[in-house]
Amino acid sequence: AIFSKMAIAARVALALLAVLGLVQATGALPNFVVFVVDDMGYGDLGCYGRKNVSSPNIDRLANEGIRFTQWISAAPICTPSRAGLLTGRLPHRFGMTANNLPWRVMVTPDQPGGFPDEEHTIAEMLKQKGYATGMSGKWHLGISNKTTPWAHLPLAHGFDSYLGIPFTNMQYCRGPLTRENKEFCMVMANHTIVQQPTIYDNLTDTLTGHAIDFITQQARSNKQFFFYMSFVHVHSPLFTSPRFTNVSQGGRFGDNVEEMDWSVGEVINTLDQLGIANNTLVFFLSDNGPYAEEGWDSCGRTGGLKGSKGQTYEGGIRVPGIARWPGTIPAQIVQDSLVGSLDVFPTILAAAGIEAPKDRIIDGQNILPLLKNPKTTPSPHEYMWHYCGYNVTAARHGNLKFHFATQIWTSDARPTPKCIQCCPYGATAFNGTGGTLCDCNPKDLRVHDPPLIFDMSNDPTESVPLTPQTLPNFDQEVANIRLKLFEHYGTMTPAVDQMHTLPVAGLQLCCNGRWPFATCQCNIYQRGHAFP
Repeated sequence: AIFSKMAIAARVALALLAVLGLVQATGALPNFVVFVVDDMGYGDLGCYGRKNVSSPNIDRLANEGIRFTQWISAAPICTPSRAGLLTGRLPHRFGMTANNLPWRVMVTPDQPGGFPDEEHTIAEMLKQKGYATGMSGKWHLGISNKTTPWAHLPLAHGFDSYLGIPFTNMQYCRGPLTRENKEFCMVMANHTIVQQPTIYDNLTDTLTGHAIDFITQQARSNKQFFFYMSFVHVHSPLFTSPRFTNVSQGGRFGDNVEEMDWSVGEVINTLDQLGIANNTLVFFLSDNGPYAEEGWDSCGRTGGLKGSKGQTYEGGIRVPGIARWPGTIPAQIVQDSLVGSLDVFPTILAAAGIEAPKDRIIDGQNILPLLKNPKTTPSPHEYMWHYCGYNVTAARHGNLKFHFATQIWTSDARPTPKCIQCCPYGATAFNGTGGTLCDCNPKDLRVHDPPLIFDMSNDPTESVPLTPQTLPNFDQEVANIRLKLFEHYGTMTPAVDQMHTLPVAGLQLCCNGRWPFATCQCNIYQRGHAFP
């Protein structure tokens, strides 16, 4: 009887610990956390070589897992990159890309275009296994269509809980109250506008709190979860809370990185405190390279890579990429294998035991075997295609990178340009900043026939093109990549253009009425309150 009582007591104790999220069931499905930083360059973190910016929490994440040196974004600019990350598919396959500004991203909150219903996100797929799904931060994949309010927002694409900015960070959002400030800048909790215009002084705190609350609730309910933490940092205009202002040796941009790093630390510490770190696969990455056209003081660094945001040179698409899963992924690994953001979708599905959709092409690859055995498992990518708008302008095959076309830098024509290897002073203002990006129209590109070829193992800065004299099988490599490109284009089918959609007056967002009859000003968010 004594032993029976002890066994019962032990079971009760274990049950209580499970409720508190302090033990993990053997063979339990893993949790997933994906951190995405906005416009952070390859060289912006301590673990990637930045000397004047402190990032101890992300550095710890890298030390406890795998830090990739060739992590490639799904696209060189925000909207298509995020669409690709969530689906594992090249965004051109479903109409989420364009050749020129302003249409290369979602332009206004009242555009009817956006993320198509037919696409499957990581969140939608995981819900098949009963996962809870949450998100904090920047969405930028559309809001409403002409017939259905909130048709493109996270809750319509598999997320149970959302708090963040449905559009993006803009210059309009900083400064005196104006029509533009209210029209473009707001915070939504699920389908409720809780703040208009956005208050930036505590935005990172607020978004981090939502992440911690969501994760804690699921862990204490012993429920598996997926959380997508999509930072507003380090996209310009730069902002920080008062406690992270003027603290970094890297100036205002460094302040942004350090506040973002603090947020990552808060979430990681929560996983540790809840006892679920060993059952949680964490990815950390940037959506694309730094926005050089904003100027040296307001943008990140590429770590010496050529080009920047909007371009298919490495500076636009090679970004920090880290994975941690204690006990499953080995620690202290620096990995040179070619992987990327498109791989997150199939890898998470594989880890959750979910079969990838068979009715569509998934461009990403399952890198779970590589994560578990990085020293013996090669990259699953035989070829990787880099799109600038509608066309492949560059490609990878093993260590070789091919440029079929490169963007013409308008900065080169100025004696003292705002940035280098970039395209400032363009005719189309971008994101309310007055800045521009290098576009992808034929007039913006320099075509290379034969393609430029670089050896990325020895020349990651793409400085010295290979020639028939330095690459013995040059002609064979050119013929092969042309054939593979032809075959790749053959897999593309026409898609509805989601980007070239004009704003619709009736879709303007207003928290307390309709434009232009209401003030469209509010601040009603309360942490822990369930908003519809």
